Amino acid sequence: MASNYPPGVTGREFAIAGPDYERESDVLCPVCGKETLEYGYQWDRWLACEDGHQTELEPPEPDPDRRRDETLDDLYD
Repeated sequence: MASNYPPGVTGREFAIAGPDYERESDVLCPVCGKETLEYGYQWDRWLACEDGHQTELEPPEPDPDRRRDETLDDLYD
């Protein structure tokens, strides 16, 4: 399939595709106190306010059921 991207560019890069998700956040900007939006791309998450301040967030936990199942498997092995 032909593409208009240069070699090595897939079109899924953040600069082209943008964030995987974007939603309003209840957390205020720690720098200026304004409302923020939460963005996510692959495993990175961050908050951004309208003044351009960005704050990194902890990566999301993997599936919590998987961690529980692995713990139970370890107990019964």
